[in-house]
Amino acid sequence: MARGFAAELRDDAAGLRQVQRRLGKSPLGSAAGYGTPGLPIDREATRAALGFAEVHQPVTAVQLSRGKAEAQLLFEIALLMQDLSRFAADVLLFATAEFGFITLPEAFTTGSSIMPQKRNPDVFELIRGRSATAQGALAEALAVCAKLPSGYQRDLQLVKAPLFRSMDLALATLAILPPAIAGLEFRPEAIRMDPAIRAAEEANRLALAEGIPFREAYQRIAARLRSPEDSGST
Repeated sequence: MARGFAAELRDDAAGLRQVQRRLGKSPLGSAAGYGTPGLPIDREATRAALGFAEVHQPVTAVQLSRGKAEAQLLFEIALLMQDLSRFAADVLLFATAEFGFITLPEAFTTGSSIMPQKRNPDVFELIRGRSATAQGALAEALAVCAKLPSGYQRDLQLVKAPLFRSMDLALATLAILPPAIAGLEFRPEAIRMDPAIRAAEEANRLALAEGIPFREAYQRIAARLRSPEDSGST
């Protein structure tokens, strides 16, 4: 499971880097959306001086593009926060008394307001809930830009609030997770799996070993696992 989350976080990082495709276009010289008639502005020179990948052409596309790079970044952050939320949910589940697979670092928990023996997993609970804020920020940014006419509109400045809110949320979460994860302790003695968890593996092995259809192997394994002899029932 840990390798699965690691792979998805690497994918999230790749998605964040891809936002650069839209951010790498220089808007300079487009003014309020229709260029600077009569002024000999060299848009290529400012592009090169500031390190943009290309000039955003034509000038009328610049204002029409506003909100798209922000929304793409917010989308990738929402996916990242969703993965972190699901990771936190697994940690919280496996740390319950019923599972007891892991123990949480005390520095990342707080005391209960009523139960003296209890430590609340606040950090991981808040991480689990933060995906809602990231998704809300994306929806807000998309809604601001929807149905705007071409050219500069003052509404566009409203995109900045959800953008910064989501970025700050993601950065704060990514800052606290490494020490929180480092403090997790696994309890291998508490990890017990039902042997039936390997039923599909056994069915696949049987189908290969005897050259029979999977449906037959499936039925034979299912019958064996349901039999009183195997279950220990009378």
